[in-house]
Amino acid sequence: MAASSAVALLSAPAFGQDKKAEDAKAAEEAAKADGLNLERIVITATSVAKSKMRSSVSVTDIGGDQVQDLGARSEAEVLKLIPGIRAESSAGPGGNSNIAVRGLPIASGGAKFLQFQEDGLPVVEFGDMNFGNNDYFIRFDSSVESIQTLRGGSAATFASQAPGAVINYISKTGEEEGGSFALTRGLNYNETRVDASYGGKLAPDLRFHIGGYFRDGEGPRKADTGALHGYQLKGNITKTFNGGKGYVRGYFKLLDENAPTYTSMPAIAGGSGGSVSSMSALPNFDIRTESQLSVYNQTMPTADLFTGGQGVANISNGITVKTQAFGLEFKNEVGGFTIEDKFRISKHSSSFQTQFWSANSLDGMLGNLGGASAVYFNGPMAGQAVTTANLQTGLVSQGAAINQQSPDMGHFANDLNISRNFDLAGNKLNAKAGLYMSKQDIVQQWQISERIMEVGVNGAVIDVLDAGGAALTTAGLTGYNNQWGGCCARDVDAHYSNTAPYLALNLEAGNWDFDGALRRDNFRARGSYAGGSAVAGGLDVNGDGSITGAERNVVLVDSINRSPINYETSYTSHSLGVNYRFNRDLSVFARISKGGRAIADRLLYSPFVDPVTGNLTAGLEQYAVASVEQKEAGIKLRGKAGGANYSVFATLFHTTTEEYDYDQTRVVGPKLNVKGFKADGLELETAVGFGDFYINANAVYTDQKVSLDLVGDATGNSTVGKTPGGQPKWIFALSPRYIIGPVTVGATIWGQTSVWNNDFNTAQVAGRSIVNAFANWQISDELTLGLNVSNLFNKIASSGGVGGPNTLNGQRIVELRPETGRSASMTLRYNF
Repeated sequence: MAASSAVALLSAPAFGQDKKAEDAKAAEEAAKADGLNLERIVITATSVAKSKMRSSVSVTDIGGDQVQDLGARSEAEVLKLIPGIRAESSAGPGGNSNIAVRGLPIASGGAKFLQFQEDGLPVVEFGDMNFGNNDYFIRFDSSVESIQTLRGGSAATFASQAPGAVINYISKTGEEEGGSFALTRGLNYNETRVDASYGGKLAPDLRFHIGGYFRDGEGPRKADTGALHGYQLKGNITKTFNGGKGYVRGYFKLLDENAPTYTSMPAIAGGSGGSVSSMSALPNFDIRTESQLSVYNQTMPTADLFTGGQGVANISNGITVKTQAFGLEFKNEVGGFTIEDKFRISKHSSSFQTQFWSANSLDGMLGNLGGASAVYFNGPMAGQAVTTANLQTGLVSQGAAINQQSPDMGHFANDLNISRNFDLAGNKLNAKAGLYMSKQDIVQQWQISERIMEVGVNGAVIDVLDAGGAALTTAGLTGYNNQWGGCCARDVDAHYSNTAPYLALNLEAGNWDFDGALRRDNFRARGSYAGGSAVAGGLDVNGDGSITGAERNVVLVDSINRSPINYETSYTSHSLGVNYRFNRDLSVFARISKGGRAIADRLLYSPFVDPVTGNLTAGLEQYAVASVEQKEAGIKLRGKAGGANYSVFATLFHTTTEEYDYDQTRVVGPKLNVKGFKADGLELETAVGFGDFYINANAVYTDQKVSLDLVGDATGNSTVGKTPGGQPKWIFALSPRYIIGPVTVGATIWGQTSVWNNDFNTAQVAGRSIVNAFANWQISDELTLGLNVSNLFNKIASSGGVGGPNTLNGQRIVELRPETGRSASMTLRYNF
């Protein structure tokens, strides 16, 4: 998946100055012989900075120009360039994507076992916070030099809560003088984006970089609500001293954006029985370009969580994120010791406001609610009776209308370490000791109600009536804060801190490199939380003197019976690796590691926390941490054959995981389970260059199985031995590129084999492939015009698993978060 930075350099515009032209030519020649950047220094989640050829870890680098050529519409799409990462990227530009690595489970959503970092520190502490996934708070722009991803291995000992992978966005720091300005416009979708960056030296020992973006429009899907709008601004300044051995760097970041988020939508399933051989769009609704957003469902009535007072919430904003971050880095050598410290404090806030869909027939929905008929609440047929015939698609949605606020998701992190090199009979030993400290705030309020609406383009809201004509709903709401069994009137005030000392040793002995590390995470949770309680007899929310419709089903926060959070847990991680370099072009490595992941807010509202004391429940303490064990072995090879340069990076892996699974949104079966998983697989990353033609061919094989299912075993419906839903055996990518004078053309073909629709393996969904293509025309040394097309062949495909198939109105219907259809954009870039 990962095209080499060689390719990025080849496609980058020349600066027009002799020195820079010479440097670019030299870099081009060097890169031809090192298509996977095997000489690139690994600085992410390792004890000693050294080349990939000498490191016993699996690492992939993605250049900034590479991501621009890809035309990624979200952070999760960027991750498709990384072998071993499975990113379900259809949630939209605001984040909320499900991300997994090396057969580790996605669990209840988000990115549970991997961490997004900016310049070596986490953006937030946990990848799967409820309504706070780590991809909410990070954006790629032209201030990013490269993205370095370390999978497995030492991630367990050099990062907390991330035993699966660390994805590090490395910022430009002004080492190279110059900048760029780019204007991107969607050609068949409404989005305009401006990117700019600039950096250089202010003095011989002082340099800076600043960059960011602004965008406005709808995003890659039609959304007449205009939910995409915002900006990011990042900057840093670096002062070097001690002959270049030391530096101090200041850093800031401002992010303020709201972006649409996309949820499941229905499609017609081809095939029969336990097979979904293809998927096609419903009549009058193309899931490739449309979304669940509607001009008739931009706002909804609300009942205040604490007082029940009437209000109005906007549920068309999608994901809104605001970040103000400041950080410092320091490094120096004193008396043979190297001292490093990284500090950052981030003030994060966010909200999640959207409508979920759940496809049903009109009769099925009426049966669920005990209704006799339905009328359109708004839209072009407001007041008219709803029939299957006059529904756009013949289907209705009985789904969650979500107004969720997170006024404080702030994060603090500091990583201090000291190291020294020792000479052992001509061999080099590096010893490092460090202390990582962090704090994550999770302050949230949830208002999630069930709402009925039409499935279609700008679908109308629907009200349900009983046999006597009395309303069972209010503006489509079946209740206030009543979704998923009334779980979701919530008030959370949680604060998590972590103190993690670590120790690492690294020995270079000739062609051998040995390293080992230990880490002890000490996790502390404090705060309180309150859940919902149904108001007996209902509540007159609008104050008109009667209780009707949704007012008969009102759930408010039970503030009187708040539960405390007052517990600690800890776990030890270790990692041991060895690398042997046969020669400069061939090395092999092996590693074993064990790491953990504290559960944080997903532990609340579960039997694992005592609702009276706030302590972990006796006998269940072990489930506050999910454990991951990994074994891996790999080979790195590069060479030349028949005039072509080639590079190969292959890694075999075996992982085992045990975790608890508690999901409040689960409506079928118990909400609580303890599950285990095991996976065996292969990551294969390759690059070949011949003249002006380059191709990267990557593949990941994963044989993942459920190994433990306590609830399934107890009920006689176990999933043990089955493949988790949405997990393909193979994920592959081909990225060819060809240079024709001033024009570079290329593509990325992503694909995967079939997946099961759920953990019970009741239906198999056929595999798929998606093609993205681009062309860059270098008009002059400074000016480049680029064209990017995503999903070139406009295929209908799910980014993960599917729900169903179910028979509705005589059709086999599945529910899925589909990949966006064909979208094209054009970029004019000026480099200076």
